Amino acid sequence: MTRPVKIVLRVLGIGFLLCVLTLVVFIVNIRAIKHHLRRNWKEQAIHEIAAMADSQTWVDKQSAILFPKGYTVAPRDEAWLTDGMILMRSGEWLAYRNHCNKETPHLVDDICLVKASNGRWDYTTCHFCVGMVALGMMQDEKPKDLASFVDHYQFREFDGTPDDCLQPTKTFPDDIELGQVSNRQ
Repeated sequence: MTRPVKIVLRVLGIGFLLCVLTLVVFIVNIRAIKHHLRRNWKEQAIHEIAAMADSQTWVDKQSAILFPKGYTVAPRDEAWLTDGMILMRSGEWLAYRNHCNKETPHLVDDICLVKASNGRWDYTTCHFCVGMVALGMMQDEKPKDLASFVDHYQFREFDGTPDDCLQPTKTFPDDIELGQVSNRQ
């Protein structure tokens, strides 16, 4: 091989190594950025959920939307979900915040944090989508009770402080067929 060819091959090799190194640095930084954004979302969501769940006024207002006064039975069985509450047939409820990676910030993967009427904190990475529309498709009736709902959608308990809730669970329940969940729970 001639000297100019060797120089070109060395330059190309060094260029390739620099590209690989740049890619590795980018991937590492993206993971760190995603984790930082997810942690920030979690902290804000916990604050919002706690404020909602700890306010009897908020609970009463959400319950009134789903279960108007004067009714001993909910007027519509499908009335169980607002933008902050999931109401069970048993009367138990979850105050929640949900994030879908289709929403900004897009680097925050799917996550849903809840505080239950019994004071317990749970999280799931089940994909409920923007505005919880996938939950509405997966759960076509008001959920039976808190325990079965939390179990079915792979919620995991956490105490509201560590980053345990940033770990992935399942995207969808094992036995899911959209629109077919009903109250098998």
